[in-house]
Amino acid sequence: MRISIRSILVVFLFTSSLGFSQKFDEKQFVAYKAKYPDEQAIFLKYYQDVDIKIDGDSLKVNSHYTRETLHLGTQSNVYAKDGIYSSSLYEIQNISAKTLVPEKKKYKSIPVTEFKESYDKNSSVFYDDSKYINFFYPAVQPGARTVLKYQHKLNEARFLSSFLVQNYLPVEHSRYSITVDKGIELRLEVLNDLEGQVRQSKTDTGDRIIYTFEAFGVDNLKVEDKAPPIRHTAPHIMPFIKSFTTNGKTTNVMSSPADLYSWYSTWIDGLKEANHENIKAILNELIEPNDTEIEKVKKVFYWVQENIKYIAFEDGMRGFIPHNASYVCDKRYGDCKDMATIVVNMLHEAGIDAYHTWIGTRDIPYSYTEYASPMVDNHMIATYINDDQYYFLDATSQYSSFQLPSAMIQGKEALIALDKDKFEIKQVPEIGKEINLRKDTSYYTLMDGQVKGSGTLTLHGYPKVYNSYKLDKTSKIATDKYVTKLLGRGSNKFFVDNYSIKNLENLDSPIQINYDFRVEDYYREIGNKVYFNMNMEKVFSDRLIEEDREQPVEHNFKTLKASTSLLKLPDNYIVNRLPKNRSFSNDVVGFNIEYTLEENSVLLNRTFYVNTLLVMPEDFEKWNEAIKELNDAYRDIIILENTKT
Repeated sequence: MRISIRSILVVFLFTSSLGFSQKFDEKQFVAYKAKYPDEQAIFLKYYQDVDIKIDGDSLKVNSHYTRETLHLGTQSNVYAKDGIYSSSLYEIQNISAKTLVPEKKKYKSIPVTEFKESYDKNSSVFYDDSKYINFFYPAVQPGARTVLKYQHKLNEARFLSSFLVQNYLPVEHSRYSITVDKGIELRLEVLNDLEGQVRQSKTDTGDRIIYTFEAFGVDNLKVEDKAPPIRHTAPHIMPFIKSFTTNGKTTNVMSSPADLYSWYSTWIDGLKEANHENIKAILNELIEPNDTEIEKVKKVFYWVQENIKYIAFEDGMRGFIPHNASYVCDKRYGDCKDMATIVVNMLHEAGIDAYHTWIGTRDIPYSYTEYASPMVDNHMIATYINDDQYYFLDATSQYSSFQLPSAMIQGKEALIALDKDKFEIKQVPEIGKEINLRKDTSYYTLMDGQVKGSGTLTLHGYPKVYNSYKLDKTSKIATDKYVTKLLGRGSNKFFVDNYSIKNLENLDSPIQINYDFRVEDYYREIGNKVYFNMNMEKVFSDRLIEEDREQPVEHNFKTLKASTSLLKLPDNYIVNRLPKNRSFSNDVVGFNIEYTLEENSVLLNRTFYVNTLLVMPEDFEKWNEAIKELNDAYRDIIILENTKT
């Protein structure tokens, strides 16, 4: 029975409103407080027990969840609020929740009687049928235990998901079990269990098999800034139903990428070839007779980016099945699947092959070749192939050029639907640092305590994409503030007096910002000497990685930052001291700082690069060595001397 609640609903009542159960063991409570002195609460039990049965020519999948929390500290009431995720694909049944409050030597059981259903308020999703069933445990206090039990019916066996061994609280006993009829073939993987915490067992009961994974005394998840999502590093169980056999017939479920594609291809059947008059009318205006194929593809892609508004839409299987292109064209909005479909259909109408393509963003650490299942992807794009050159067209990335895949799919495997029965798995490249260039050229002088000058900043590749969201379609005041932040250098007394922006709407050209600036009270004049640090912009100076950090550091893209600064010497001044050139390089990060003395001026050329999307723990020392060397170079100053005094 599916839960349907619009405001507040009494879901479960114990037969007696209050009762006493279990003995309260004060010695055990004291022992847990000693074991976890810095924790407000711990999970005593964190269980998911899955049951899969063969039902005719299909499978029934049900899970039983148990969460028992022991409250240790005086502030543990922050965990009094709890909730359960539900949707049309994941139906929740038979919820019971209670607080066991210690009174003398026993626990008094106080049930939760009110459960409130609320829809996901995620503003990035226009419509989402997922919901949360929220509730509060009563009388939470040190020594109390809160207990939650519920069942979960999975309406599509292929959506069987992973189980995290760790959680936001320490876990005394984490357990995942999966019980199957004989005739069901599973593949079960334990990922990221570097310390060998997970114990595995298999029990044969005659007609059924039970696989159990357990861990004891599991530390809580450590949340660190700029770390990838937890499944990249946290130990977890990955279950796959490969096949099942009944009455001598074997049915494949998720045994290979071919099984996954066979299922996925049913969702796009006929969409590519559909004939739409409104699409034809747009193409007639958009495409010129002499356009090359590449020019046609580019025009279609840019038209979709500009004219179809991205709105996420998740409603059961509708979260996986696209609308047809005509519908998307009329509505002028759609989710990633809809935008991929209209790109594919428009190109097909123009006589050009393009292909629906499933892909996971970098949030997801899995690949199709290793783990072919819906756990691998969460996104759809279009792919165009020309002379073995693959163009991954993600129209949801509003400011990405035709040549540039969206940053969030770099390095990920794409599942390309070549035709009804044929597919290809192709890896999206990681875009090189040279393409993601931020280049700044500035000219300035020192006058009356101020640094005054002008410059040009150009943004290429992903720096152009990311900054376009802030520079385009915002108020003049907001843009002024952002440009000042973008160009900022020297100190908080940096001011942009004038600026202009070019190529913001031209996706094939870098953004160019021409500007005039001044920095007040930046250099020091003592006697006949001027002390001046030409490294006014200290890129990555604050990026040392903490010694106790455990998780990788994630970057949105590889990058190259280059700057050229030309200081015109004040009249009658010569260079008394010129800093030495500095450089540092490894395969992860590096820089080069070079000073050149010219007639009446000093030229400073600098480059800084990051050559990885993930700085792994084994590379932390390399990274920190570079940043320390960089910061040392930043401290070097130039000394000018007045020859007339």
